[in-house]
Amino acid sequence: MEAAVKTQLLPIDVAVGRAPRSVRFAYALWLLGGFCGLHRFYLGKKFSAALIGVTTLLSIPLALSETGLLGIVSVAVCLVSDLVLMPELAREANASL
Repeated sequence: MEAAVKTQLLPIDVAVGRAPRSVRFAYALWLLGGFCGLHRFYLGKKFSAALIGVTTLLSIPLALSETGLLGIVSVAVCLVSDLVLMPELAREANASL
């Protein structure tokens, strides 16, 4: 009876949400919601994720002005750099588990 119970239990890391971060899933989040910083939230970079999200939200209503364009360009630069940095960001997130 004990063996059946042990095989149904999850490892503690999975049970508390500390499963290793997948680079593929991070890229999928980047594609679907990168402009909101979803991939950075997933990889544990909460401050930069919030900064990307706030910049996007503030830039949308200002899109016709130069200020809005500056915000959109800065978010675009972050997103392009994240394409290259994603494997390293995932490695850092997994190392901190």
